[in-house]
Amino acid sequence: MSGSDPRAFDVAESSPLRVLWIFAPLLLVFALCVWAELEHAPADAPWMEITLSPPFFRMWGSAAWSLAVLVLIGAGLGISFFRRRVTLDSNVLDVRSTLYRRRTPVAQMQLDQAEVIDVGRDRRYGLRFKTNGYSMPGFHSGHFRLQGGGKGFALVTDRQHTLVIPVRGGSTLLLSMDRPQALLEALRKVAAAAPPQ
Repeated sequence: MSGSDPRAFDVAESSPLRVLWIFAPLLLVFALCVWAELEHAPADAPWMEITLSPPFFRMWGSAAWSLAVLVLIGAGLGISFFRRRVTLDSNVLDVRSTLYRRRTPVAQMQLDQAEVIDVGRDRRYGLRFKTNGYSMPGFHSGHFRLQGGGKGFALVTDRQHTLVIPVRGGSTLLLSMDRPQALLEALRKVAAAAPPQ
């Protein structure tokens, strides 16, 4: 396998309806902003007004700026929700998940300890809390602290079938793959072909 032909592995499917966890709260805030603008539009507002209640901020008496920011946030988060890719390029595993990316050399992976687990039941690798992540029911992406201690980098779309790969001196990889054994076998082939260090 050369550096010019990365091999892609399919991520386990996740319901696209989970994106509603992003859009439903944003739509609620959007509706509150529109309602507040229609009900309580000030006649002589300053050029910029910031409040803690909807529409949160106005420029030149208009809440359009608040609404535009909400639309941009929703579009950005919605698009990033579907950004999931796992590729093996030469001797580096490249994981892209929502707003995050992790490149891990195969030589740093402890493949003899890799296994497929249920993240919801396994106390060693359960996701305790996110430190810099993107999370909603049934979908976890980014950096997390694990229940058993240590750090993890997650692309979890199926909690019951998650490939766990411990990494020397780094975050454990937690990947929900369509065929986790195929990825694990490919990683082991690369590791076996690598010159001894």
